[in-house]
Amino acid sequence: MCRFCAGLLFSLSSLVAAESYDVCVYGGNASGVMAACAAAKEGAKVIVVEPSRWLGGMTGGGLMHIDWGREEAVSGSTRPILKKDYKDAQYRTVFAEMLRSIGVTVLFEHRVSAVEKSAGIIRAISLDLAPFDETGCPPAAPTKAGARTIAAKVFIDCSYEGDLMARAGVAYAYGREAKATYDESLAGAQPPMSVYAIDPYVKAGDPQSGLLPGLQSTPVAQVGEADKLTMGYGFRWRFVFKGESLPIEPPPNYDPKQFELYRRAFQQGVDILSGRVMRGKVDGWEVSGGRVYSGGAGNLARALFAPTNYGHNASYPDGDYATRARIWKEQQDFVRGMTHFLRTDPSVPAKQKEIALSAGLEKGAFDDTKGYPHQLYVREARRMVSDYVVTQKDMEGRTNPVDSVGLASYGVDEWPYATVALDGKVALMGGYYSMLYLEEENRGIYRIPYRSIVPKKNQCTNLIVPVCVSASHIAMTSIRMEPVWMILGESAGVAASMAVKSGSSVQDVPYAELYPKLRALAQKVDLPKKKEPKAK
Repeated sequence: MCRFCAGLLFSLSSLVAAESYDVCVYGGNASGVMAACAAAKEGAKVIVVEPSRWLGGMTGGGLMHIDWGREEAVSGSTRPILKKDYKDAQYRTVFAEMLRSIGVTVLFEHRVSAVEKSAGIIRAISLDLAPFDETGCPPAAPTKAGARTIAAKVFIDCSYEGDLMARAGVAYAYGREAKATYDESLAGAQPPMSVYAIDPYVKAGDPQSGLLPGLQSTPVAQVGEADKLTMGYGFRWRFVFKGESLPIEPPPNYDPKQFELYRRAFQQGVDILSGRVMRGKVDGWEVSGGRVYSGGAGNLARALFAPTNYGHNASYPDGDYATRARIWKEQQDFVRGMTHFLRTDPSVPAKQKEIALSAGLEKGAFDDTKGYPHQLYVREARRMVSDYVVTQKDMEGRTNPVDSVGLASYGVDEWPYATVALDGKVALMGGYYSMLYLEEENRGIYRIPYRSIVPKKNQCTNLIVPVCVSASHIAMTSIRMEPVWMILGESAGVAASMAVKSGSSVQDVPYAELYPKLRALAQKVDLPKKKEPKAK
């Protein structure tokens, strides 16, 4: 039993009376909304449990634009929603109306704390009341433990973290597999993305003095070997530079020493914007390198100088709620403190200081949290390990699973993992990008099978997991796009309602019956026809 399951099973007799539903969707992000609506349209009585007080997750939580990959792979009810290209607040309103119009109950500010499971079936889940704070971060401890109990015939875990899945005793992984694990050429640790000529030690040249703030003592694995690192997280900030804005205030614990790494770089003329970065203008500002501040959404620089604290999320995927809360707040405070540092420290170049002094938070997007985004961009956390693991082979078109419930099409898209000391310099680990498109074959489009969104039958028979799907790390760097999770959520909702009606396990839902239901929703589950060769 995983460490999240031990001690977390509970007796209903010791808790409040359970509320009963056909389907319980845990996580009100975009995938969760799609799952709930699909199940309700099939006649199921549905509840959505969302830990925060907002719907949509990252779709409505700061993404400047939704990455589609190959547009022809996006289908079902997902396509018309994303085609509207709403702003954050509009997405949240649209999702709320979708759930209201179909009669789905939504329970905000509650998170799963325990699971009652017997004979491989989740009977009910216990929920703690744990409201987010005034700037949109989760609390370390709940306001009321065991506040609600939800019983359901089928559960769908749409959370980015896979918290219900983990507590239900379902097998999962996190971190990077080795190349040999699934025979993936892109897997495992990679060489540094960038190396910067900055002394990494508190006392220059003295490793015994410790690392500067912002660096991690994480052991660096050999290229191609496995590790437990995951892509850096951060917030997609809504920065503005002209007109009215909400202020970016320094955190209460601001300490300029936290940015000594930047100070040394500025003083020594080291280009810390170099790396795999976006380039161009930012609201009229010419930025030669990355985007530390972006007019649409922050954190578009895969470089040392970026609005995220790389490596500080290493304990997030399998961390408890207190650990998660600390990381959310650290990431928010990092950018608040960085902005104050850039505005006030004598070492900062004039152009960077001027940009920082002009930056504010956009009004209208996150007004109820003082302009701060209320969804941490958790690009990847846990991944279920089921009977089918999606891997690089799927992305390359070398497989063709017959039980497809959606298509994906993005390439390998990673963000840096850690900032470490390497040979007396500072190295940024990870963050590469590979489209893996095979133009004459599958054009980068591949199938996601039903077997990859349900657990092994001997582990749990009434749970579907459309976000933390059974996939390798390499495959998850592609699957992790919001349109794919929305598509899989809709398919999961249909399958859940079928299991409820038939009284069968989710693994025994007949694909021959699921397929026409998905096609009736305009879901694309088959690969597009190959392009005909051009006539000579």
